[in-house]
Amino acid sequence: MAEKTPQLFSLLRADLLRQSLLQGHKVENLGFVRALKGCLQPRFHPFLLCRLSRASYLLGIPFLPFAFSYLNLVLFGLQITPKCEIGGGLFLPHPVGTVLGAWRIGQNATIFQQVTLGAKHLDMAFTPELLPEIFDNVTIGAGAKVLGKVKLGDHVVVGANSVVTQSFEAYSIVVGIPARKVAS
Repeated sequence: MAEKTPQLFSLLRADLLRQSLLQGHKVENLGFVRALKGCLQPRFHPFLLCRLSRASYLLGIPFLPFAFSYLNLVLFGLQITPKCEIGGGLFLPHPVGTVLGAWRIGQNATIFQQVTLGAKHLDMAFTPELLPEIFDNVTIGAGAKVLGKVKLGDHVVVGANSVVTQSFEAYSIVVGIPARKVAS
């Protein structure tokens, strides 16, 4: 999922589609009016700021990426660096108190409130070797912490309030402090 240019509109469309599907709408019914209505939903605004921050970062525009990121923090309580690569279909049901300091987040991730993704130790330089990598279709429960250079494979489910400090392969269900695999 290497990102060479900002694909802002395709990512926003994927986010809108996922949000609509989760609200029970059919994809073929997502016309212009419904998409416009989705853009006006409060849940969509954090995605928009996140995508604008990343796109302006990739374009090399000074200051603007961090202004969007700061606005996201102030308005929605979502702290995310513009350096984090995020696939389409991101869903944050309640972004307040969430810190997304991962190196990469795959497609169709669901991240609940109060989640922290980041380094185990202070890392002001955003060093990839210290940050989590989240693959596609991962669900991270409320209050969970994913810390350090760990990889969560496709379709991993992290239970609420778990603390993940090691990698888990695809289709794992992990819970606890420290998190351990309880099912596949």
